[in-house]
Amino acid sequence: MQTGAGEGDRTLVLSLGSSCSTIELHPREPLFYPPFSRHDKQEPSHLGGFLRWLPPSIFVVRDARKSYNDKIFVIIWYENVFRYIKRSLAGAMDYVAKSKKELGFTDNKDIQIESIKAIEVEQFRSFSNRVVELGTQMTVLVGRNGSMKTSLMGLIAHPFSSESEDAFGRKLKTTLKEVFKLSEIYDRNDYSYNLILKAVGEDELLKEPVKIYYVGDATNRHRVVVSGAEKGDGNFSYNTSFLNLKRLLPLVDTRARPDMGEEFSLTAKERAEQKNFYEFVLPSTEYSVFAPIHQKGQKTTFAPTGEHARYDYESISSGEDNLGAIFNKLIGFQRAFHKDGKAGNGIFCIDEFESSLHPVAQINLFRYLYDWSAKYRVQIVITTHSLHLIQDLYLNHKNNLDSNRVAINFVSGSSAAEDKNYPIIVNPEYQLAYQELTLERPEDVAGAQKIDVFCEDPIAIHYVKRLIKNAEVLKLVSFHSNLNQEAANGGTSYTSLANLCKNFSLLLKNSFVIFDADVPDGMTKSIKDKDTFMLLPDADNLALERRIICFILELPNNHDFFSRFKREKTAMMNDMKRAGIFSLTKADVMDEKKVPIGQCKNWVEKHEADFKKYVTYYCAQLEGREDFVSSFVDRINLINRRKGLPLVSV
Repeated sequence: MQTGAGEGDRTLVLSLGSSCSTIELHPREPLFYPPFSRHDKQEPSHLGGFLRWLPPSIFVVRDARKSYNDKIFVIIWYENVFRYIKRSLAGAMDYVAKSKKELGFTDNKDIQIESIKAIEVEQFRSFSNRVVELGTQMTVLVGRNGSMKTSLMGLIAHPFSSESEDAFGRKLKTTLKEVFKLSEIYDRNDYSYNLILKAVGEDELLKEPVKIYYVGDATNRHRVVVSGAEKGDGNFSYNTSFLNLKRLLPLVDTRARPDMGEEFSLTAKERAEQKNFYEFVLPSTEYSVFAPIHQKGQKTTFAPTGEHARYDYESISSGEDNLGAIFNKLIGFQRAFHKDGKAGNGIFCIDEFESSLHPVAQINLFRYLYDWSAKYRVQIVITTHSLHLIQDLYLNHKNNLDSNRVAINFVSGSSAAEDKNYPIIVNPEYQLAYQELTLERPEDVAGAQKIDVFCEDPIAIHYVKRLIKNAEVLKLVSFHSNLNQEAANGGTSYTSLANLCKNFSLLLKNSFVIFDADVPDGMTKSIKDKDTFMLLPDADNLALERRIICFILELPNNHDFFSRFKREKTAMMNDMKRAGIFSLTKADVMDEKKVPIGQCKNWVEKHEADFKKYVTYYCAQLEGREDFVSSFVDRINLINRRKGLPLVSV
């Protein structure tokens, strides 16, 4: 597959063969293409599914019956599709997996697993030809209720066996009944998916099938077959644990009791780690000693006890109960860990990760598990609906997302057809995730609480607006240049704005200042909080009025600029001289001593309407404009994060 830009970067060409076809993309129309496996190099004709895999908010395709075999596809630009497809293709179809026989393995149990790369779902309930990609440390499954996130996580955890045990003696193995109950009525179809994993010492990936099928009326049960029915087939040897919502069953509704006997005791090192774990997630001075709480097959957790505890085990919070269940499994993986070699230590799945936890505790728990997963070589898979956690991932884990240490698999409900074959999008834009989960655009939510932006004068405000250009971004802010609201006041000096930044930065917690480019360097250096201000862009730190004059003086007489505004260069220079500009030599204009800024401003005041048009023209060709826009949006997102509002993008 090859990609290339055309028509001034307004199209993208995907080349799969010699003949050619063109597909027009249109917003808000349904897609009905077969899905596309990012790991399948054998069927490039699944390009339609690849388009289906892209965020539905970007575009959809009109012609649902187009043939894709051996074609060249020209995709018409719509919003950010070109950038998104280029980024997506960079990671698509980047490896091939082989069977264990092709790699020389004979027995699944003898294969040392380094990590799980993905599962390719050929058919499971409404899913058909979908791929879930795992991060090397953390995998986050996101989607609306009923999008079968938990089922996907169960498929990841199930085809393994282990003799390792958690702190309460339960095997680190995930049985089918822990994941989902297959129906004797609705689950009679044959299901299949492929497990993609990396074996220790192998450069190529291993791909083995897992099949689930209904045995028959006589037994009324389902069988799971890994690889096949030959000698050496069956479950792989690997630690797994699947924590479902049963872990949150209230203690008062069980017969679970403390058990301080030797059977469930922790080592001194494990007790210290337990204290650190609770304090990291739920900072408190009340954690010292913990009692194991146990009812066989029903409840396994830990409860704070000892002289610092404020209540007995039956009254612990559901958040503490949740942490106790999680820590129990962490101990099991830690005890099974071997430092030597490269073998992975297993997969730990946590359903409804955020349940019973405050937003800050959710982030703390994720960060703890992120570090823990690297130390003990355990891949952690979670499901969540927490926008707070998702936003933190995009803000603080960008490098981890880019390097695949963290992977977000978004099960998209908005673009699913009637068959509920939900697209699974890997690391989508935050805006898509937000809109899917809230049914609102983040820009609309953020726009309801506008951010104040203070500039020196109306000319600076006009300049900023022409630099940004994007109406969706501009509606998020309110511009001001008159801080005392007196009609006679045409603006605010940079000294007053600098004083605001230096001495009253708290007043700018939800706003910021934009200085003209010619503000003295020492003035901004004395401002400690650099988040309170920005500078207008200019390579020579010139005021805008001075810059536009220099820009005009540099243009040749036959430049498009003069024909656009129907004025000769000589006529414009004549206006400049009449306004009192002492010299029309560019070097002199750039020198405040030879051409004071007051002379430049005088010319602007006499031709303000035309000047604003000149600024618009200048901004359109200004190099580095994108950097200013990006910084502007970053400043908005910094404030929105403080206010608990969603992030926005250009």
